[in-house]
Parts: sequence; structure tokens; C-alpha cells
Amino acid sequence: MRHGDPAFARRFEEPTSGRRHRFMESADINAAFDALFEPLRTNIRRGLRTDGQLYGIEMDSCIPGQLLGTCWIPPASRGVADPGMLADARCRHALYARLFDEPRVEALFAYVCEAPTEASAPVLYVEIASRDARHAAEHAIQSGRGWHRRELLKGSHRRL
Repeated sequence: MRHGDPAFARRFEEPTSGRRHRFMESADINAAFDALFEPLRTNIRRGLRTDGQLYGIEMDSCIPGQLLGTCWIPPASRGVADPGMLADARCRHALYARLFDEPRVEALFAYVCEAPTEASAPVLYVEIASRDARHAAEHAIQSGRGWHRRELLKGSHRRL
């Protein structure tokens, strides 16, 4: 027995198309970039290098911008023997596709790599992928002072 407006009845009966996660909003992307920046900055300050790292980011299924957790995904566990291979966009996108097809709680995946630029000043490239879009930021790396060996300067992100 149906109650309410019949115009809405069809919408509730339609299948969900098998989607595991909701569409990611700008608040989710902003929260993911913010959550990654401070730990990456700490590593850069300590003098550590980041070459081809992959992270899973779990977002709240109801509240946009609410991050629930992160996890490191070893590239070798997904068939990528050399993390440097992830610098190739086709390889990286194929890996994202495999990860989205797995039954995982993470709705976003982040690729992080320290790369030189044309001006020879290194940058930390951070790419966040959702099922629907990809976003990237390049954070400049400079010489640090005091106990900071290097310093990471926050850059703005953009949609790719």
C-alpha cells in the first residue's frame, strides 16, 4: 500500500545502481586535503622523502566533510612492484579503478609523490580520487630552519 504523493513513489523503488558510496562533495575533498597535509608536512620537516605512496580515506556516509579514518595501502599489495610506476597516470587510474571495485570502506584514495619541477624546486604532488572526479595540489618544498630540514608550503587544490 502506497502513502503520500505518487510522483515520488517511483524514485524510491528504483535500484541504487550498485554504488557503495555517496557522491563526494567539496567539503569531503577539502577535509581530505587538510587531513593529509599536516602528517605530510611533519615528514618533510623531518627530512623524509615521499615517493609513490597510496592512502585510503574513509568519509562519513551521511555528513559531508567528516573524515572517519585513513589507511596506508602498500602499492605492492595491489600488484605495483615499483611505487615509481604510479607516476604514470594510466597506471595510477587503473589502480584507482581496481580499488573502487573492491568492497572497501574508503570512498577516496590519495596518491602522494615528491617530484622535481621545471624550476628544479621540488614539490609534493597530492592527488585525491573519488569515483566521480580527481583533484590535485602541488605543495612547494623549501629549505627549513632550525630542526626543520625542509618546509612544506600549502598550495591550493584544483579539479583535474
